[in-house]
Amino acid sequence: MLLIKNGNVFLGGGRYEPGWDILCDGPLIHAVGPSLPAEGCDVIDAAGRNVYPGLVLGLCAVGGISFSEMWSGGPDVDEAVVPVCPEMDVRHAFDLRELKLQRFGRAGITSYGLCPGVSALLAGQVALVHVDGDHTADVFLAQRIALKGNFTHVVKEAFQKAKIAPQTRMAMFHMLDETFRAAQEYMEKDEKDYDPGKEVLCRVLRREIPLVITAETQSEVESVVEIGVKYDLRLVIAGAYGAANVADEIIRRGWHVMLGDSSYMTAGLRGHTDLRQMVELYRRGMNLSIFCSGDEGYPPAYEQLLWVATQMSSAGATGDEIMEMMTINPARALGVDTLVGSLEPGKQADIIICKGNPAVRFDNFVDHTIVGGRLFFTREGAQ
Repeated sequence: MLLIKNGNVFLGGGRYEPGWDILCDGPLIHAVGPSLPAEGCDVIDAAGRNVYPGLVLGLCAVGGISFSEMWSGGPDVDEAVVPVCPEMDVRHAFDLRELKLQRFGRAGITSYGLCPGVSALLAGQVALVHVDGDHTADVFLAQRIALKGNFTHVVKEAFQKAKIAPQTRMAMFHMLDETFRAAQEYMEKDEKDYDPGKEVLCRVLRREIPLVITAETQSEVESVVEIGVKYDLRLVIAGAYGAANVADEIIRRGWHVMLGDSSYMTAGLRGHTDLRQMVELYRRGMNLSIFCSGDEGYPPAYEQLLWVATQMSSAGATGDEIMEMMTINPARALGVDTLVGSLEPGKQADIIICKGNPAVRFDNFVDHTIVGGRLFFTREGAQ
């Protein structure tokens, strides 16, 4: 058992409890409160430091893009010649050797939504992954938790190269609409031949799992919103730099927005986005989280994530608001908030201990990262 004692424990909603303890029993949090018993425990004294949930990166391709695969035919995570493949399971693209997992722990990221790539219109199913584990099976906390889609210029470029549809945004919309219409007909049939792709789409239509779809510009977001309204989906819009102008519909339907870089082309969009407006929308009730997919590999995804965080801070978001955008909010977006995202008994013991809030300043270093109840990282010189 592991006991973190005397920390300034963040419980969300701007609430901290100074001098509280967290008791971890195996991979789970057993108790949170003052003066918990230390007998038989390994102890980390967190006096004078903040204790947060481990950061949850909502979407990321790391682990599906490994250096060995890049030299042998490209990443296994991106199916770039089949535009609609919802049955694909990202678990079979994962490579435990991916070195970036180690960097994640140092930055305080303890879990992430491992997602298929950016080329296919409907690219496959998302899994929740831990950043620590001895075997591939160890790191998968939850599988097939969402369907990943893409509605950006990257889809057009991929299939222009492949010389098949869709090669325009209007063709992308038509294909997406027809795919869900056909799945709806399939779902309503009493007798049917089993179709694994349509079975996944039926889970989306029944609102059992969300459709997490990248859309960056205002026109892309508007098209995705139209599909979400037509089929009454649980929608998570990723990238979403153009989401402000359709915010009322997004807020009204309780949809989630993951603001951040979904591909290498989005830096320019970020520069033309009024992040202060996004902070205001968050305070009006938008379900907002921040992410960076790491699809392009450089700079590392965790550096990009913290860069987006500091930009949100400059736009007026408080450190505690940004921390929720990197913990409980992405967990809720993916439907895994019973597992990760906050410091509560029964949840994964994913915990970071810092001298300040790393969402506000890069030099508020993470001193310790605990993943699934195991001490994964200790910064040199940290007590």
